[in-house]
Amino acid sequence: MQVTEILTHTPWWVWVLLVYLVYVGVRLLSPTTVSPKGMLLMPSIFLLWGIYGIFNKLAMPWTALLIFAVALIVGLLLGRILMAMQQPAIFDSGTGMVQRPGSVVPIIVILLNFGCLYGLSVYAAYHPNSLQELNFTAIYSVASGLTSGFFWGMSLAILMKAFAGYDMHPAD
Repeated sequence: MQVTEILTHTPWWVWVLLVYLVYVGVRLLSPTTVSPKGMLLMPSIFLLWGIYGIFNKLAMPWTALLIFAVALIVGLLLGRILMAMQQPAIFDSGTGMVQRPGSVVPIIVILLNFGCLYGLSVYAAYHPNSLQELNFTAIYSVASGLTSGFFWGMSLAILMKAFAGYDMHPAD
C-alpha cells in the first residue's frame, strides 16, 4: 500500500469535498455572519455522511447505529462544553443572521472527521473483511458519531447563546 496508490484510487468527489471542508474551516477562523440554517449545514453533512457509511459499508448497521448514537450524544455534550468557554455569538434580529466569532476549533473538527473517515475507508478498501468485524464497526461508529456530535454540539451552543441575547462584546 503506497501513498500514491491510495491517492490515485480515491474518488474525485472526495477531493472536492475536502477542498470545500477546508474552505469552510478557514472561513470560520475569522468572525463570520451566517444564517441559523447555514450554521447547521456542516453538522448535517457530517451526520448524513456517518449514517450513509454505516448503512452502505458496515455489515452490522444496527449495532453501528447504536454505537454511533451514543458517540453522537457524547460528542454533542463535549461540543457544547467547549463552546461554553468560547466567546459567544450574537443574533441580529433585523437581518436574521448570527454573527459568530472566529475559532480554530471548527477546522480541527472538520479535518479530524475527514481524516478519520478517509483513513478508515482506505483501511477497509485494503482489508475488506474488516467491514464484517465488530472492532472496525465500533471504531468507525465512534469516530463518526463523536465528530458529528461535536459539530452539532458546537453549532447548537452557538445558536443557543446567540438567541439568548448574549453580546459578543460585553460592556466593561
